[in-house]
Amino acid sequence: MTTKPKRWSEMMTQELAAATREFDDPNYNPPAQKPAKRRLSQLRRVQRKAAKNRFNIALALEANLVEQADEYAADHGITFSELVSNALRRMIGKKSA
Repeated sequence: MTTKPKRWSEMMTQELAAATREFDDPNYNPPAQKPAKRRLSQLRRVQRKAAKNRFNIALALEANLVEQADEYAADHGITFSELVSNALRRMIGKKSA
């Protein structure tokens, strides 16, 4: 018979530290969880609404520049499209939409 683990609010300081030790590692990368169907459908609705006011364009850019930009976007938690949009807004002097 397995015992139910203690709630964090019931743990002593040492027990809590041992239970959360993996999160102290700055390189800790938790496994991704698949979103629930309801949450996924909400996300798709928001994406469809946002896509109505967007255009798809084709650009010819240097491969090295695209790689650097893609890496920068990933490091900052944004998409490549958001990076390009933000850069264009700054260049033409407008605030973010």
